[in-house]
Amino acid sequence: MKITRIEALVAGIEHRNQVFVRTHTDEGIHGVGEAYNVGPDLATVSWVDYFAEQLVGRDPTRIEQLWALAYQGARFPIGSSGMAALSGIEHSLWDITGKALDLPVYKLLGGRVRDRVPVYHGVHADDPGLLAEHALEKIEAIGIGAVKTNPLATTWRQGTWNDAIRTARARIAALRAAVGPDVDIGLDAHAAVWELPKALDLADSLAEYSPMFMEEPLRMENRHAMGELRKKMPFALATGECLYTKFEFEDLVRAEAADILQPDICICGGMMEMRKIAALAEGHDLVVAPHNPLGPLATVINVHFAAATSNFLILEYREPDSIERALVTETLKPKDGYVAIPDRPGWGIDIVEQAVKKHPYKNAWHRGDRVYPDGAVAFI
Repeated sequence: MKITRIEALVAGIEHRNQVFVRTHTDEGIHGVGEAYNVGPDLATVSWVDYFAEQLVGRDPTRIEQLWALAYQGARFPIGSSGMAALSGIEHSLWDITGKALDLPVYKLLGGRVRDRVPVYHGVHADDPGLLAEHALEKIEAIGIGAVKTNPLATTWRQGTWNDAIRTARARIAALRAAVGPDVDIGLDAHAAVWELPKALDLADSLAEYSPMFMEEPLRMENRHAMGELRKKMPFALATGECLYTKFEFEDLVRAEAADILQPDICICGGMMEMRKIAALAEGHDLVVAPHNPLGPLATVINVHFAAATSNFLILEYREPDSIERALVTETLKPKDGYVAIPDRPGWGIDIVEQAVKKHPYKNAWHRGDRVYPDGAVAFI
């Protein structure tokens, strides 16, 4: 079996895009994957085309070799768009291999270590009461067993730090009171706090509400500061969504800068690289909770990873909208805090090309600006 074509398909979804990869073979088997939408998504498409020049004509089941050809062939570190493209291509090769062998991907990874996959959903609102209502709505509507939210209100930069802390306490107190003691609450400060003492202040002020973890209160570039924070954190520290490959995660682990690693399978390098990152974590008694804010295909790929990974903790799940559901042949829905593991060959899911064509690329995605009262641009 040989690769005949590798293509990127981009669907414009409201204010951002979904970037799919589809690899074709001379035996009529094709595979699909999803690339992270880093913003300049046409750059990701260019990287897919660039890698295709090296990979067309080769055996798609030689996944490790093809990954090395693409990654090492680029010579320089390839950055976010390149890693997103390579991750999506790599996914498609696993899908092809699973279909060729008539096995779901998780069985190619050693088989299931669990029978279902625990998930959490993000909840949002500045008002404490509305935040609590949103959490209860998600728990009831889609069977979520854990939630995650930003402890800081969206307007926190416009006031004093003491006011930001008071508001954060009110928000998380209301959330904990609403969901009760048995629902896990994750906190995500979106790498926006910047100063280590403030990050510790925030964590200390919220510890009584028993958070599952605090995600990226500091910028992910400074592993040393994150390591210093972890030494003093009153509960678990999580990070990793913006890191790529085993090499960057090795730096994170060496700095003792996280209790929970959060690689994203759509940008860290794909399934094999994610497995290597998980193995690195396991060797240091750490767990993995994958970052997963993208579409239904990305969720399915993550579920295969979770099914076969012993030190997996919990998966981020985002309920797809009607457009996203139409882009794929199937979506997974939680029940009682878990999602089922697909058992069909490959990923067990495909792209609906006609639906993708109905939502063409319109423009690049920009996260949006955040500024302080003095006009200085803030991190987000």
